[in-house]
Amino acid sequence: MSREKRQKNIFTDSRGFSLLEVLLGVTIFMIGMLGVTALNISSLKSNTFSGNMSEAVLLAGDKIEELMAIKFEDVVNGQEGNMGRNDMYTVTWNVVDGEPLPVNTKTVNVIVEWSIKDVKRTMNMSTIILGP
Repeated sequence: MSREKRQKNIFTDSRGFSLLEVLLGVTIFMIGMLGVTALNISSLKSNTFSGNMSEAVLLAGDKIEELMAIKFEDVVNGQEGNMGRNDMYTVTWNVVDGEPLPVNTKTVNVIVEWSIKDVKRTMNMSTIILGP
C-alpha cells in the first residue's frame, strides 16, 4: 500500500467519537473537578482560621503592650469583650504578682477567645513585667 493511500484512508475512515466515549470523558473530567473543588474548600477554611488566629495574636500583643505602658501598680486582672473585626473576640488577662521572681515582677497571661459555628477557639500569650 502506498503512502498516499494510507494517509487518505486515515482521514476518510474517521467517523469521530461515539456518544459513550464523550460521556466517559466528561465523567472522568467531572470527578477530577470534584477533587479540585474539595481542595479549594479546604484551602478556604485554612485561610479563614489563619486570619482569625493572626487577629487574635495582634489583639493579645496589643493588650500586653497596653499593660506594659501603664504604671506597675495598676496592672490588674481584667476582661474586654466584642473586640476585633465582627466583634467576635473576648480578651481576658490574668495577673500574678511575684512570679517567677518574688520581688517586683508580675506575670501577665492574655487569653483571646472566639468561636465560629459553635467551635470555641483560644489563643494564649504571656509576658513578665518588671516593676520599679
